[in-house]
Amino acid sequence: MYKTIASSLFLHKKCTLSGIGTLSMKSHSAVSDFLTNRIFAPTYRIEFIPNSNEINLQSEFTEISNYIKNKLDKEDSVLLDGIGTFTKSSNGKLDFYPITIDPVFNPDIKSQKVVKQETVQEILVEDQQPNNIEVEENLITSETTFERWKISAIVLFSISVLLIIIYIIQKGLNLFGNIGAY
Repeated sequence: MYKTIASSLFLHKKCTLSGIGTLSMKSHSAVSDFLTNRIFAPTYRIEFIPNSNEINLQSEFTEISNYIKNKLDKEDSVLLDGIGTFTKSSNGKLDFYPITIDPVFNPDIKSQKVVKQETVQEILVEDQQPNNIEVEENLITSETTFERWKISAIVLFSISVLLIIIYIIQKGLNLFGNIGAY
């Protein structure tokens, strides 16, 4: 009998028990973890919203609802297999304690980042939107320009050191700046 409530709840994500309240499945978003390359499945939790007004809606679970209410009047709690436990306090308030849903029903999956090299994609760079091919060409051009600048700086530095060495060999090294001997 309680299996029909469980199957309806898991299938339709909502089950209204007339005179008792509504059971609903609330989901929490999936979480991605890039460090372990996994996507954790969304989790579900069963929530109970008691029937605040005393209107008894006719539903397919009216007989089961009446049975649960009668059983709660006789006993302190009613266990719904696979869903949770209804309890009735001394002041007549209904409480519901859901079971935790087994994560076997929503397993984690492995994820992998895929980058397609051949596709053209728009990229936002400051206030412009070049595509990925233009950005790669600009990077290659700037790297070759930087390499040329580095090579020309090294050549100029080498020429200046060579000229200084030639000057010292010809004129000699005079630390005090005096020209000639006394």
